Amino acid sequence: MSAKNLNILLLEDEENDYLLIHDLLKQIYGAEFHLDWANTNEQGEQMASTRHYDIFLVDYQIDSQYTGTGWVTAMRKKLGGKCPPAILLTGQPDVQSIGELAKETVGVAYFLTKSELNTDSLERTIRFTLKNHELVRHAHKLVTILMADDDPDDRLLMEDAFAEIRLDNPLDFVVDGVELMDYLHRRGGYAHLAGTPLPGLILLDLNMPRKNGREALHEIKQDETLRKIPIVILTTSKAEEDLLASYNLGANSFIVKPVTFDKLVEVIRAVTDYWLCIVTLPTSTEK
Repeated sequence: MSAKNLNILLLEDEENDYLLIHDLLKQIYGAEFHLDWANTNEQGEQMASTRHYDIFLVDYQIDSQYTGTGWVTAMRKKLGGKCPPAILLTGQPDVQSIGELAKETVGVAYFLTKSELNTDSLERTIRFTLKNHELVRHAHKLVTILMADDDPDDRLLMEDAFAEIRLDNPLDFVVDGVELMDYLHRRGGYAHLAGTPLPGLILLDLNMPRKNGREALHEIKQDETLRKIPIVILTTSKAEEDLLASYNLGANSFIVKPVTFDKLVEVIRAVTDYWLCIVTLPTSTEK
């Protein structure tokens, strides 16, 4: 990525630190970068939600009520896979504990102390952050993942699980089998998707209103274009008849929904690693 394409959001409540970082960036990149400055977490959230950024630079202590790690966590939840990586900065004396917290915060790629901030350390950290982010992105095929599930809590948990594993694939949701088929056929409320690639993976609940997962699965596998999309059944059902029926209808995998969030994260990591990284999928078609 060239410097002239580099968009940076700095979340920092001290003007002197903003001026220092701006000066360092100017020494590194000349005039060929764009830096937005937010001095409150609310302002930073608004900017991050309305503009594309390649990287966040985030002060650890934004104000007395909010931390940079909390802000990054909130933005990962809000933006999902579209959230860029973050570098956490601090001038606080408790560097070791803040550094450990930074390592545990999903979305924080690197940690720098302001006392050690100079052109070399900042340039190197930004370069490593962007390079690692691209490696993670390209390790997975960036196809859209579509989840069909009528339970809003399960959909929210899935969003959180995607954020937890730092998966950048677009994640779309439909709430029943009728919406699922409308989405795949690009009709009704999804007509605006006409001409765009179909999802590369479907996560399908069995028990949904209007048209259940079994009916939708049968319809998809009877369609010459749609049948190539891998379908993973993700359901609360442990019934043997549901398992056999799903595979007989053409499901590629059958997974019982985990009870805990940690187990869900493990399952989603395994599923996405397999379907998006290990196997070779058909070239995405348009509908």
